[in-house]
Amino acid sequence: MVWDTLWINFGMDTHLKGLKPVFNFMEDKLYVGTAVTAKWVSTNREPVNLVQKRYVETGRSWIDHNLAAIDFSKPGDIIVIDGEGYKDVALMGDNMVMLAKRNGVSAAVLDGGIRDIAKIRKMRFPIFASGITPKASIGFIETVGFNVPVTCGGVQVKPGDIIVGDEDGVVSVPRELSKKVLELCMRTLEKEEISKKAIKDVRYALESYPAGRPEILENLKKRDI
Repeated sequence: MVWDTLWINFGMDTHLKGLKPVFNFMEDKLYVGTAVTAKWVSTNREPVNLVQKRYVETGRSWIDHNLAAIDFSKPGDIIVIDGEGYKDVALMGDNMVMLAKRNGVSAAVLDGGIRDIAKIRKMRFPIFASGITPKASIGFIETVGFNVPVTCGGVQVKPGDIIVGDEDGVVSVPRELSKKVLELCMRTLEKEEISKKAIKDVRYALESYPAGRPEILENLKKRDI
């Protein structure tokens, strides 16, 4: 419904393509939260020992912006990570998930891979990702920013945007449209309830669906007389 509302009223397709729930415990659940973002980029694939040496010398690590996103998240936020679509490289693992869960993060959305899923499953931390992999990220990609605009599944997500995810996938709602989208979704829900009643009570499909067809309500009124 959120996607429909954005598409029909604003011409916006904000479906984060290719990102799916990782765990069965996410079935029948809806996850909604404010986006806190982190951005990764590919590296030159230098020898890992040289990469690690450089990080030691500079006092930083290749995952620092992920960690900053976790530290600056408020309870209920959803971390959105742009990994340039590297499905076979993990953007998060069990240790990072432990930190996110400790800070009250409600879910993570990864345009890239996830690993340590057996351990994360036990933590029951919701993950939407484009891949599952045993590979760590060091030497392949590194973080370059947090709380900056990112691109996930072909969609730009800005800090503060509203993320909505369920078994169907993930949709991003621009922050400036969030109140209007909620209002329009509530109106659609009212129409859907009328249509669902018509589906049960009215013989013909053309007279009962889709929601919002004016004659649906009239047909129901006639039947109630």
